[in-house]
Amino acid sequence: MENITFHIAQKNDLSMLAEWIVKKSKEPEQHCLHTWSGQSIEGLQEQLLSYLSELCYIIAHWDGKLKGAMGCEYDRDLGRGWLHGPHVEFENWGGLAGELFNRLLAELPEEIHQLDAYLNIENSKGRRFYSKKGFTERDNYNYDFWLIPDRRVVSSGGGSKLLKKEQATSFKQLYKALFPEAYYSAERVVQMIGQSHQVLVEAEGETVLGFAVVSIEGDDPAGEQQFFGVREDSRGKGYGRK
Repeated sequence: MENITFHIAQKNDLSMLAEWIVKKSKEPEQHCLHTWSGQSIEGLQEQLLSYLSELCYIIAHWDGKLKGAMGCEYDRDLGRGWLHGPHVEFENWGGLAGELFNRLLAELPEEIHQLDAYLNIENSKGRRFYSKKGFTERDNYNYDFWLIPDRRVVSSGGGSKLLKKEQATSFKQLYKALFPEAYYSAERVVQMIGQSHQVLVEAEGETVLGFAVVSIEGDDPAGEQQFFGVREDSRGKGYGRK
């Protein structure tokens, strides 16, 4: 595409990239859930930085201005990648999105054989884009709920405990059973503990009966409960409430 320059985002691009992405993502019709889930600009920048070793972003400039970005967070061991975008602010939206996608594919490790994208349902342009690229929409949807502090329910039985090292294997097994198509692998969740994420569990010894995967980015006052599940044979006992 004439007069458009492309390059792989580097560490010093992340501040500018995060600010631009947050601005675009506040519009539901431009929103990619895997790119941005409501955190601050600083929170997104920290997240991108923490993924840098397994994250590739292609960014496009026209006349010195950022006009497009598309990325992929990937896991070599699983052979999977989770797409960010496409984020485009350009008259020829489809043309630039397609070029970003092609250039991104060329940069991904050869081990990556499955790609997933998570878009806001109102992002019809992005949904059509992926459909034309051969992606298939799933029949189910993910829902995003918000809870303000004065409406939260506090269990009288106390809270759950942080995941212990000896419980990690049991947690991974339960996580994979409950969320086989999750955008984070169980291994990735464990790697992020103590950095951007924590895992709270109900357990008997080394056996995890239920868990909640939560995320808090930097000083952002908003946190996320990203995954939540209880073993089928342990339901109805109040673990979810705790």
